[in-house]
Amino acid sequence: LILAGCSSVQQTVPEQAGLPLSWQQHVEKVKLIQNWQANAQVAITIGKETQRAKMAWQQAKQDFSIDFTGPFGHSGPKLTGNNNSATLSIPKEGAIKGRNASQLLKQRLGWHLPVENAKYWMLGIPSPHSESKVLLKREKLSQLSQDGWVINYPKYKLFGNTLLPSKITISRDDFNLLLVIYRWNTDQQVATK
Repeated sequence: LILAGCSSVQQTVPEQAGLPLSWQQHVEKVKLIQNWQANAQVAITIGKETQRAKMAWQQAKQDFSIDFTGPFGHSGPKLTGNNNSATLSIPKEGAIKGRNASQLLKQRLGWHLPVENAKYWMLGIPSPHSESKVLLKREKLSQLSQDGWVINYPKYKLFGNTLLPSKITISRDDFNLLLVIYRWNTDQQVATK
């Protein structure tokens, strides 16, 4: 999966700034984004243990590739797949395959993360696959509850002409994932060169 490697221009959106789109208009606009890449710093906490890494998530319609790199650029796990199958590759251990990306992560790494929903959560919208509860603040998503998960959106940035999350926390039980997204590229040219 190769997406254009553009640098993104980002602007911080002040808390007091009004948004030009209503929440529903924003959701409809973001749903049009089919191909995207997000680069983030991540911290994964399970119980009292925290792991830190960089993440590059590429989404091309239903196909995805999620690469993790550790300190000093060391290769980490790589998860690829689509709605029908997934492969988890771990350096020096080989690859395991399955029908469900979430099950592979849980089986091999102990991470219970619903990748099928997370591709929507990354964009700051609920997954259409199940019921959800949204809490809005100034016409943007502040908190999302879905399938027992709580997703918080404390920060957004304007990438091109679309407001996208720049900080997300995803949590359930003793699992907590913090993402600080520093680059977005999309097929809608949200990110500009």
